[in-house]
Amino acid sequence: MQQKQEKKQSLVESAYELFLHKGFQKTSIDEIVKNAKVAKGTFYLYFRDKSDIMQHIVLHISCRVLKDAYDNMMANDTGDFVENIILIADFIINYFTKNKLVLQMVERNFSWPLIREKLDDEQFSVLNDILASCFSHPYLEGHSQDEIYKLLFVIIELCGSISYTSIIMNQPDTIENMKPFLYDIIRKILRKEPA
Repeated sequence: MQQKQEKKQSLVESAYELFLHKGFQKTSIDEIVKNAKVAKGTFYLYFRDKSDIMQHIVLHISCRVLKDAYDNMMANDTGDFVENIILIADFIINYFTKNKLVLQMVERNFSWPLIREKLDDEQFSVLNDILASCFSHPYLEGHSQDEIYKLLFVIIELCGSISYTSIIMNQPDTIENMKPFLYDIIRKILRKEPA
């Protein structure tokens, strides 16, 4: 069992390295298996195709960044729910600012829907912890779990999409100039009263 996990991990690390430096389109499965030093058939034991391994990588990056952002927020808790969410957004944006190659690789795929599919997976239990803390936070009393989920969806999607567009393409402006505008929008979204 451990050998199987090592082979899978080797494939993931190989694909990550190649996607990061060559790009998704320019990387072949043959290159991934050669770099991982496994047989081509081994790839198909774990992944359907190149897109499947990319989704796996993006999921892990998204989960790690969200977990680190949440941990950072907990360590720097402002006592204000909305400002704590801004801390999370700022952490995500700063992470991608420092890791432009990772952002280029994941493009606009840093996404909550992808993560939602894996909430029942034990290795991503921290995401359930984040959701549970939001669902039970007094600030969001009066919001249904579905509304809270949608709030998180909008915020995560905004952060991912604006990070990509502003950091990689400098559009419509640099990320530093976009941050105040984005954070103001997030504050307005979160301060809106439940319907």
